Amino acid sequence: MVTEQRTRILYMEDDPGLARLVQKRLRREGYEVTTAANGEIGLQMVAENEFDIAILDHNMPVYSGLDVLRHLADQPLAPPTIMLTGAGSEDTAVAAMKAGAAEYIVKDADTNYLKVLPSIIERVITQHWLATEKAAAERALRESEARNRTLFEQANDAILIENGDGGIINANDRACEMFGYNRAKLLDLGLEDLSHGDPEREAYAEARQAARNGDSLTYETTLRRANGDALPVEVSMSRLSDIQGDLCLSIVRDISERKEFEEKLRRMAHHDSLTGAFNRHYLSELMANEEKRALRYGHPIGFLMIDVNKFKHINDHHGHQTGDAVLKRIASFLGETIRVTDRLVRYGGDEFLIVLPETNGESDFVRDRILEHLSKLECFEPEFGFAVTLSIGVSHWCPESGEPLERALANADKTMYEDKRAAHS
Repeated sequence: MVTEQRTRILYMEDDPGLARLVQKRLRREGYEVTTAANGEIGLQMVAENEFDIAILDHNMPVYSGLDVLRHLADQPLAPPTIMLTGAGSEDTAVAAMKAGAAEYIVKDADTNYLKVLPSIIERVITQHWLATEKAAAERALRESEARNRTLFEQANDAILIENGDGGIINANDRACEMFGYNRAKLLDLGLEDLSHGDPEREAYAEARQAARNGDSLTYETTLRRANGDALPVEVSMSRLSDIQGDLCLSIVRDISERKEFEEKLRRMAHHDSLTGAFNRHYLSELMANEEKRALRYGHPIGFLMIDVNKFKHINDHHGHQTGDAVLKRIASFLGETIRVTDRLVRYGGDEFLIVLPETNGESDFVRDRILEHLSKLECFEPEFGFAVTLSIGVSHWCPESGEPLERALANADKTMYEDKRAAHS
């Protein structure tokens, strides 16, 4: 049986008692925690071991937390970091974030910060993973562009030569392959005939006129293959002088791969990789846009904060793969239950948020509908062999209330935990 590796945390703390307390609490949450008595030892352990995240105390002997951050900034494979401090100084927070800390947490005397620490750890790890994946995708995109430039130099792009009337009088083999026509048929056409629609024909006419004037123009457009499929391309058009007169040379590059990468980057920026729901990065943008719309049109906004009950028990007793499958099924189920105008966000590890724009008190109805549908599906027990239940908190925000939108979000979170406690009791 393959066991999924636990998240590996390095905690640098010079207070042995506090180090043991944090280590014990995080281990209880399922993390693998290693401690270092100061920043110097911690940096040595980072150099010799692999960690998913490092948590740093601000005040440590030898190397302070800020010193550690500055050293890690020079290491490209260093783990993301969270700074812990007992002094909630704004200057310290700014210095920590500038030095590279992903998050900054103030330690309170009642150790309430330990309650939120696991969710912050998960968020930081997720953000780090997204940034790493995005960088890899961008690197792959740049490499793809470089490959395309090499292909162009080797004449592997489609090359079309048109006469003054816009008819194709010559084309290379790549052009025939790209558009799916044999040479004889392609020479009966013009680039305008291959355009996908009126906007594309207008772009062609503009480029054609620029070529007649002796200018070169590169533009992106959509052309049509012989089978009717749309083909995104980049066209470089210029004038070509020949014994036949002034001709038009078009070098056509298939940019389907580039467009796919761009779409992948766009999706990665806004969506959770596991469930397909929107992610926390997108939530801030969504909240800002919906608040503007609500203030403009006077429409309330509803929030449903949803938590999977006993999710840690599911992970511990059925494995993380099953836990992932539950989260994906819940996301799919919620997406099928809400309106197309509503937005489903993966808010945390096992928490989802549904934003209900333009609501007039229907949030409670949506909650009841979700629970009713879940009941009809027997809480997914036929699928997983155990029941999956949800705790749901509801809140509303009215533009005329004068309260910040974030308070309604906090109220939804609060009522969700009240519902969760009631379910457990």
